[in-house]
This record gives sequence, C-alpha cells and structure tokens, in this order.
Amino acid sequence: MPEKQNTEHVENSLSPHESHVAGELGERGFAGEADELPRGYFYSPFFLGTTALGPTNSIIWLSLVYTLGLAVGLTLVGRLSDIFGRRWFFIVGTAIGCIGAIVCSTANTIPVLIGGQVLIGLSASTGYSYAFIIGELVPVKYRFIFNSIIFWLRNFDYGGLLLYTAGLVLFILGLSSGGSLYPWTDAKVIAPIVVGFLCLIALFVYESYVDLKEPLIPLHFFRHRGWVAAMMSLSIGASVYYSQAIIWPQMTTNVYARGRVEWGGIVSCLVGIGITIGEIIGGTVAKNFGHWKIQCFCVITLGTIFLGLGALCNPNTPNTAMALVFVATAFIGWNEALVLPICTIAIRDQGEIGTAAGIAGSSRSAISTIASTVYSAVLTARVSETLSTQIPPAVIGAGLPASSVTEYMTAIAAGGTQKLLDAVPGLTPEILATGAEAYRWAYSDAYRTIFLTSLAFGGLGVICSLFIEDIDTMMGGKIAVTLTGREKEKEDPKE
Repeated sequence: MPEKQNTEHVENSLSPHESHVAGELGERGFAGEADELPRGYFYSPFFLGTTALGPTNSIIWLSLVYTLGLAVGLTLVGRLSDIFGRRWFFIVGTAIGCIGAIVCSTANTIPVLIGGQVLIGLSASTGYSYAFIIGELVPVKYRFIFNSIIFWLRNFDYGGLLLYTAGLVLFILGLSSGGSLYPWTDAKVIAPIVVGFLCLIALFVYESYVDLKEPLIPLHFFRHRGWVAAMMSLSIGASVYYSQAIIWPQMTTNVYARGRVEWGGIVSCLVGIGITIGEIIGGTVAKNFGHWKIQCFCVITLGTIFLGLGALCNPNTPNTAMALVFVATAFIGWNEALVLPICTIAIRDQGEIGTAAGIAGSSRSAISTIASTVYSAVLTARVSETLSTQIPPAVIGAGLPASSVTEYMTAIAAGGTQKLLDAVPGLTPEILATGAEAYRWAYSDAYRTIFLTSLAFGGLGVICSLFIEDIDTMMGGKIAVTLTGREKEKEDPKE
C-alpha cells in the first residue's frame, strides 16, 4: 500500500486507541480549551454516556450477572407464583428493577454498577414471566400472538430452593471467572464450579427421592421429550443471541467502526434489533403458517446458516457482515417466539404453566451464560494467537525495528496514548497506519472462529427442533385461567 494511502487511512479510519495521532495535542498533553468545545458539550448524551468507570477486568460481570439473575429468578418466580399467586411477585419485582436502575445510573465505580445490574437481572425474571401470564389468560391458539405483544407456605420446597440457588450461582460464577478474572487452574475458579455442580446433582437426587408436596422442580417435565426439546431449542437460540450481543459490538469497534463512534454504536444494536423484530414477526405470523414443528426446524436452521456465513466476512465487507448478523438473529428471534409458548403448551397440566416457563427460562439463561463463557474463552485464545502472529510481521515490514514490536503492542494494549506511543523507538505515522490495518485483519480472523463456533451451537439447536412436539391438535380455544370476577356466569340449571 502506498505511503500516501496509509497516511490518509490513519487520518480517516482510526480506532479510539489510535485516533490521537491524527492531530497534535497541546502542551503537557491537553486536548484543547473548554471554551472551544461545542455548547452543551458537558451535558450531551455522548459525554454523559461515556464517563469512564474503568478499566477493570471485572467489567465482564456487567453482562453475565444479568443472565445469572434471570437464571436464578425465573424458576423461583414461576414456581412460587404458581403456588402463592402472581400479583405481589410482579409488584416487588418491578420495584427491585427501579432500584437497580437508580443504582446503575448513579454508579461511580464498576462494582456498584454490577450490583445494580444484579438487581435489574432479578427484576427481569418477573418481566420475562409475561410468557406464562399471557399464556394462561388467553386461548391456546392465541398464545403466540399475545406472546409477541407484549400450598401453602409450609409445603414449599426450601431444600430444593437452597440447592438450586447455591448450585447455579456457584457453578456460573466459577465458570465465568475462569480465563478472565483468574486462571482456569486457580482454586477460586475450580472450587465454585465443583461445589456448584455437586449442588445441582444433589438437587436432582433430592427432588427425585424426597417425598415433596410442592417440589421446586417437578422432574416429570424432564421426562417429556417434547418439552425438553423446546426448552433446549429456546436455550440454544438465546445462547447465540447473548454471545453475539457481547461479541458483535466488539467486532464492530475493532474491525468496522474505524473511529466512527456514533456509527459503531448504531451498528452494535443490530443484534438486539434483529432478535426483537424476529420475535414480533414470528409471534404474529406463526399461526398463519401452522406446522409449528416444521417452523421451528426451518427458522433455527436458517438462523444457523446465516450466522455461520459470517465467517466469510473480512474488514472490507461491513455491509455483508451487518446483513448476515441481522438476518440470522431475526430468524433466531422467530424461533424464540415459537418455542417459548410451546414450553407452556406441551405440558400435561396447565396449572403448572408458571413452573414450566420458569424452568425453561432459567435453563435458557443458565445455558446462555455457559455458552457466552465458551465464546469468550474461544475469542480470548484466538485473539491472542492472531495478534501475536499477524501484527509483528506487518509492522516490521512497514519499518518498525524488531526490538520495538513488544513495546508497540504493549502500548496499544494499554490504550495507545500518545505518551506510550512516543516511547516506542522507530514508530512513525505510516507504521501506525499499517499496524491499525493489521489489527483489523487479525481481529477479523479471530471473530471468524466465533462464527464457526456458532455453527456447533446452532447445529445442536437444529437437532433439538426435530424432537419438538407437534402441537397442531392443541391449538384450540381453551383458556388456562380467568381473571378473578371475570368468569362467564354459569346458567342456572333450574331455569
């Protein structure tokens, strides 16, 4: 690439950690005068939304604790509200969400922000319960449409509650810590995983052999092949969503944004937009197509194929990558709009609809967290490999002394400030431009592995869809429950 092209490239397309080299900073590193900034700069969404709280390795928990809260909360809300009623669970859950939002919006440190996100995740477990609330209030044949639009204390299973909560929390905490906060061989990782796994094993033994009037997790659900298949399809589809929700924004920033902050922010939302649109479309048109089992198979297959095709993308194909990610996540959202209501239909007793949806939702969040950890571990290993093998030859070929490569990569990893880069012997704007391009291709190669990994998860989802129960004969007008005082008055038999 000619030197002139390199220079223009670095001026127009640098990532955040490189952009400072495009212009000179003032004395002692100041970027400018406050009086020279646009009016309202310090009150703008860009300033308020980018106030620094880090950096810290703990930031990974910001995304994980949300799904962890869902994983723990959904089963509890589903089962407890089946027994004690729905009203106060939703009132308290909403209040917890409000508190969490206040904590997050006023947080000055990452730990406080994570704490607020925990509350939001727990609160979301009540909001996510709309699936069985709507499901039990409307006729079975309308559950898909409505889903897209939106005993007692002494008999409760406290032993199951303790084992379930402790096991799931410890297992996911340990799994999520490995390779990020601590090495996989560290006792802080191994101990929670082992103890958590043993607690979950103990839970199923306890639920199987102890005579419980109100078991937390009725095991007969897991003996129902159709329900298990729908639950697994739901969980695997969500795994792809959560993993892409974490990884796609990184890919956008590292490969495609080229310093365009606002553009990168908008494109990062494609995963969430695709899932939402897919859920709306799926819930709206599902009844028109019928053949629910075939629908599930087709949409999860198409979603897997389109996501796998993302492996063909590179830094020069941003539009293709955006289209593939959007279409893939839309099909996955469509699948979720189908299998979530199926989890509330393919059960033997509609009186357990909350439990069925709650367990399915918890499994969805738990498996998603595990999948996200797998994706993160794969990405970390691949990024380390691609950066170490592709960056040194590129910058050395551009003229950087071999003895300066380690200092250059260390400076970039530390944020690439001017002070750090000035300390790298032999570094020029042309070399920096070449390095920026090499970084983009190295990251692109790493993300290619993630798309290929998605084929494995998606393929498992396709297999599960083959075992989903065909519910065509169940799509009638029956209603599981009516609101108190709204039941149709029965005719007097004497009249």
